Amino acid sequence: MLQQRKKGMLRVAFCFARLFDSVRARMATIIIGSVLPVAILGTILIWQDYGNLSRSSERRSEIAVREIDQHLRHDAERTVAMLQTLSDSMVDDDSARRLLQLAQSASGTRYCLLAIVDSDGAIAHQLTTTSGSFKSCESGARPAITYEKSAAIWVDNGRPYLSVRVPVSVTSLNRSDDRSTFLIAIEPLDQTAIPSQTHFSSDGGTAPRLMTNAEAWLMAPDAGLVSLCSDCGWPPPDGAIIRKLVSLATEDVLGRSSLQLSSRFCAYGPVGGVGTVVVEAARLPQETRTMWMLGVWIALVLALLLAGLAGVMIAGHRLVIHPLRRLTEAVQEWERAGAFDASVSLSAPQEYRKLAWAFGTATRRLARREQELQKAVNHQKILLGEIHHRVKNNLQIVASLLSLQGSRIRDDDVRQEFMLARDRVRTLETLHRHLYVEGELESLNMNSFLDELSAQLLTAAGQDVRSRIVMHVDAGGIVMAPDQATSIALIVSEVVSNALKFAFPGDRHGTISISMSRTGNLITLIIADDGIGLSTSADNGDREGIGLQLIRGFARQISASLRVEEGDGTRFIVEYSVPANRAPT
Repeated sequence: MLQQRKKGMLRVAFCFARLFDSVRARMATIIIGSVLPVAILGTILIWQDYGNLSRSSERRSEIAVREIDQHLRHDAERTVAMLQTLSDSMVDDDSARRLLQLAQSASGTRYCLLAIVDSDGAIAHQLTTTSGSFKSCESGARPAITYEKSAAIWVDNGRPYLSVRVPVSVTSLNRSDDRSTFLIAIEPLDQTAIPSQTHFSSDGGTAPRLMTNAEAWLMAPDAGLVSLCSDCGWPPPDGAIIRKLVSLATEDVLGRSSLQLSSRFCAYGPVGGVGTVVVEAARLPQETRTMWMLGVWIALVLALLLAGLAGVMIAGHRLVIHPLRRLTEAVQEWERAGAFDASVSLSAPQEYRKLAWAFGTATRRLARREQELQKAVNHQKILLGEIHHRVKNNLQIVASLLSLQGSRIRDDDVRQEFMLARDRVRTLETLHRHLYVEGELESLNMNSFLDELSAQLLTAAGQDVRSRIVMHVDAGGIVMAPDQATSIALIVSEVVSNALKFAFPGDRHGTISISMSRTGNLITLIIADDGIGLSTSADNGDREGIGLQLIRGFARQISASLRVEEGDGTRFIVEYSVPANRAPT
């Protein structure tokens, strides 16, 4: 599990490194890293303004609830104080009538009913009403004396009213009965609930300016929802929304709650101690336009940022990446063809021009040095070829001298030793001739060399042997270094010479095969014959001597293993390893 995690981390790190591997990617990272904080800060500020505007309807609805609460509370307290003052000032029916008329006049005729009501709800003695509103407010006299509080909401025909009562002492009106008497004031709420200037709504009604794009309803006890603008035709909110607001209000200390809808905001709270109000505010057209402008501004900032980044990237590509790519292509062309074009546009940065000039100077010096080295290598090859040529000539002279001297010796055994020495010298002479004539100073093709060597050994054995023995050579296309090829050539010469001399006595016919193969860095040389075998000739005392000792010695020179196998002839198997940096092909 740990290994897999490490591999995953390495893979992610590798992908991240590849992502920022180019100059363009690193330039883009630097530019974005320098511009992005400013863009983020500007976007955050604009987004904050956007958020404030999006919450404007929430603030207006909450402010409307507080304003309605303060105004109703103020009206109720003011009306109670006025009625209390009237109650204390009344001494008879005439004074009560005058005081009620004075109060109505002083209030700007805001009350639809000012009356003295007995405990049965009947209007007694003095009363005053606004013009044309008496019939609509007269029915509110009886409910007013039944409310628990002195101020309450009374709803009639879908229109809300604020009803205030104050008890009047019997002695103030010279009453002789014991029935309670009350001074009652009733005023309509949909005209006075919010102390703001009004404007005409879209449907021809009027609504307070604070309620622009907002709607408000009173929740009076046992009366349900009542619109504060009876002329506006506002549809009441859904019952599920009201229940949600009431449920949320129970969790608030002040009994207030709010709820965000799709495009509107609802606020709920107690007002004036006489009931609760629900305000639903929608976003104003100017707020919507401003929000659209902010959205356009954010998009414009992002577009300008992207355009700026694109411009910087294009300019960076033109001024930085393109000259660098030209320089890279010039270097690659020099690597491929050996010619470096150091011409760089004057629009390229000064550092690039200096780099191109320095690299051009270095390549010219390197080219001159390569020419000098090539001349030295060619001269060395000529010298080495001349050395091989002279060695070949000298070996050829030595072989001729040995052949001439051997022909003058009458003792057959001594003459044969001379001939063996001659054949070994000829083997070396053939090797040096291949290195000189074929131009293979550093490597030797074993196919052509072994073909010539085997033919040379077969020729040296005489016409009788050539007529009876067939040679097969397969070097497998192996190419060897000259130092190893020398030991292999001497091994082949000794084995083949011994086989031609001892493996086919009398008129025996046969075959000698020479094969080489390669497996990796392991070279295998097999020299096989189908003669009488090594043991038989050794019992006759024919094949033991300096030849086998030389074969083992040559094998040790190249750290090779030597095996001799018998059975239907003799097989010499030589195996040795070639270093990887010198592996034949």
